[in-house]
This record gives sequence, structure tokens and C-alpha cells, in this order.
Amino acid sequence: MKLFVSTQRFSLLPNPSPFRVCEKYQPILINETNGPITCLEELTSASKVQDQDADKSIIQISVENGYEIQSYKVTTSDGYILTMFRIPGGFKSPARNGKPSVLLLHGWGNSCEIWIALPNDKNLAFMLADAGYDVWLGAFEARLAWTGCVIKCAFSISFHEIGIYDIPTMVDQILMVSGNDKIFVIGHSMGGATILVAAAEIPTMNQKINAAFLLEPAAQLGGLYDPAILATMRVVNTPAEDFIYELVRGRIQMRNPRLLLTALGIQLYELCEPTAVRCGLCDLTGLGLRNFNPAQMNYTNLPRMLSKLNDIGSLRSLFHLSQNARSCSFRYYDRETAENLRRYGQVNPPRYNLSAVTAPLYLFWGEQDAIVTPPDVQRLANELSPAALRGVFRVNDDTFNHYDFVVARDANVLVYKPLIELMNNFEERVS
Repeated sequence: MKLFVSTQRFSLLPNPSPFRVCEKYQPILINETNGPITCLEELTSASKVQDQDADKSIIQISVENGYEIQSYKVTTSDGYILTMFRIPGGFKSPARNGKPSVLLLHGWGNSCEIWIALPNDKNLAFMLADAGYDVWLGAFEARLAWTGCVIKCAFSISFHEIGIYDIPTMVDQILMVSGNDKIFVIGHSMGGATILVAAAEIPTMNQKINAAFLLEPAAQLGGLYDPAILATMRVVNTPAEDFIYELVRGRIQMRNPRLLLTALGIQLYELCEPTAVRCGLCDLTGLGLRNFNPAQMNYTNLPRMLSKLNDIGSLRSLFHLSQNARSCSFRYYDRETAENLRRYGQVNPPRYNLSAVTAPLYLFWGEQDAIVTPPDVQRLANELSPAALRGVFRVNDDTFNHYDFVVARDANVLVYKPLIELMNNFEERVS
């Protein structure tokens, strides 16, 4: 086993058959708009900047910038404690009763602080608060066990359990505190997938959502070409899966993912695009696991971005995402034949019934996304009810990648302002 961790590659592991149903997507080649000289100039300039907010908590940053912030501990029906933050208002839009509420859900390996990773006038949480919304930030990757279980149990679940336990708990908490009948929901990556799980599996959830805005939801992943998930796809449903799970104790500290990378048999440089390598970005721990466009990188914001981007990731959720990528479908966790028969009554796990989702949905996608590719977005749109799917929007930037939705220097203009305008128009029609 020790030999495998240090040197062995996946070509020597049993290869599932069929390994992959969908073909890997070939992205459109684009001319780099941010060459190595520009990168080095910006990195040199950024190295002289001291970011006062890099090590501050979301509470500190909010209060210092004039935003009221509250924290809540809520307990799920399966016995776990979640932390939620609420920003009910600020200088531009003071807290008051009757504001429309919106829940923000982060992706895999992130925390809710990802929504304040950008400078204060550009991050989505503060922009929504300034626009008059009652903003709630959900965090589900750091579930805290509260009875009869060690901490490891909190990471033994996949995003399926997050969808059927965590999301309803968060939504009901918001409705109870705010007094609203419905809320808006915004989810990035796996956060978007959990919204779909909740709405598909729990019919009453659809009546509690005004509209959901899904930023590259990690549901259909069959065309992905992200190296880390490609490597994980070769592990799931093999003996290596349990070994790696025990090695990292079910969770991955994304601030230092080298143990996982070693177990997967890949080097950090293999995860980095040429521009990122030349810019020196992949020397920063963990950044190679994130798909972003260097031309959209705000180098002076790197300290704050890195402190807010990476958190703890559940390995079961990563395995679940990888299974779906391999099967080219959005379905329950594959627990192999015997357990599938016991749990689901069939050999293969069932697909999520997305036609049961009736809440209004808006999909946003990027041309160069290595995880949720354009064909994946199309497959998801085809599975959704025409009555539920209200719009599919391509970001107006040919280079936009997966994590650009939360860290790109122009995310406020390319994504957040159009999204808030859609929300405002929807709220006016409902009112």
C-alpha cells in the first residue's frame, strides 16, 4: 500500500468497464490574452500590496465595511449542526422587515466565505445586500456531529444527503427568521447540484423557492476534462476508493491537498495550464486544483482569495461527482451491486427525476469550464421541465472558467449584475 501512495500510477489499477460513457469535451482553442510578461508584471506589483482583509473572518470584514451580520447554528433532521451567516443590511440598504431573502450555496471544497473572496464592492454577498436583499450564506462542507459520532461521520455523506437534509434545514430557518413565504437561492458548482437534489427529492421544496440561479451546477459532468476529477474517476468503485478514503479520513483539507494528490498519483504541475505555470500561480498550494482563467485573475487580491477559496472537502461528495462524470448521468451514489439492490432495488443507482423540479431555474455557464462543460449544461437543460427552466445564460467572455464565477476580477460585471437584475425583475413580477 505504501508503494502505491508514493509511486504507483493508475494505469496499474483495475479499470472500471466501461470507464466513461461520454466523450471528454474538447474546448475551443483561444488566444491567450494575458501573456507571461503581463503575468510577471502583475505578480511583481501584487507582491508589494499588503491585504489587510486576507486573514480576517467574514464577521470582521462585514462589520468593518458597514454590514450587519448574524450567525446561526441549525440542526439537520439527521443530527448535524450547520453554521449559517446572515447579512440583513448595510449602509446602502439598512436592515428592515420584509426584505426578500436569498441563500448562497458554495461549491465543493469551499466555505461560505468564498462569497466575499472578491473586493468588497465586487463580491456577490455585499452586492446583494446593497441591492436590498436579506442575504444568507450556507455552509455544509464542515458539518459538526453532535451526538453518537466522531467528526469523521460528518464527512461520510455525499452531496445527496446535503440536498435532502441540509438544504431543507437552511431554507426553513430562513423562512422562520425572515417571515417570508419563499426565498431566492444561488448555488455555485456542487451548491447548484444540491439545490437540484432537494427540489427533485422533496416536492414541497419547490413551493419555498422563488427562483434558483445555478452557476455552473455540477449535475451533468460527462464531458469534463479537469485532471483531478479525471484521476478520481479511475478510483471510484475500485479497491483504491476505500484505501484513499481511510488515508485522508474522509475529508480533504484543500489548503494543503498534497496528500490527496499523492494518493491519486498526480503532480501539482499536471493540474496547471501553461499560462498559470508561467505566471507562477501553481506554486501556490492548492490553486492547481481550481479551474480559473489567469486573464481574469486579480493578482492584488490573491492573499484574500486564497484565504477564502480553500476549505475542507468531503471525499464522498468528490467520489459522487466523479461517479456521475463516469456514468454521464446525474444519479444517486453508486454503492456497487449488492448495496444498490438493498437500497435502491436495482443494480444501478437511479437517476434524479429532474422533471419533478418545478421551481423557476436559471442556468449560467462559461465557455472554458473544465468541470461543467457546454455539452453538460445542454444535457442538464434537456432534463429539466420547460416550465421550470426560465433561462440559460452564457457568460460574455470566451475564456470564462469554473471558479471565475467566484474569483474573476470582472465577475461583478459579467455575472453578478445581470443576475441581480434578473432577481429584481422576478421580484417585481411576483410583488
